[in-house]
Amino acid sequence: MTFKSLKELDTTESRSCALLFNFNNKDLMSIKSIFRLIGISDIIILKNENLNTVIKDILEDNLLNDSEDKINSRAIIFNNIESRKISSVSDNLKRLKIQRPLLATVTETSVNWDLKNLLCNLQEEAISLNTSKISIHKK
Repeated sequence: MTFKSLKELDTTESRSCALLFNFNNKDLMSIKSIFRLIGISDIIILKNENLNTVIKDILEDNLLNDSEDKINSRAIIFNNIESRKISSVSDNLKRLKIQRPLLATVTETSVNWDLKNLLCNLQEEAISLNTSKISIHKK
């Protein structure tokens, strides 16, 4: 598992957007309000039926709706968003008492993963951080 400062992250796609996975309508409304205040206007809503879609395809609005798998975690995945805006989103989620979702940015590696693989790796990282165990990304 590798960690980088938010300032060091470089996204591979130029579209500045946030991918929201598995949020209920109430939380979606709150998160969209946070995004409006911060200046994030391009939002892609994702559900379990989109799990087979490759991140690059999601960014190009080519969603697959054929997954029968289910992941219960909620996630916000940022693409080409400034680190200060990501930090602000995280801070505002705490202020609004929204249960912390998995947070990530699209990287050169993850842009070629399907959504399911990305979310599974994020879940493993979260477990590793909470238990102080090292995790290795699955491809």
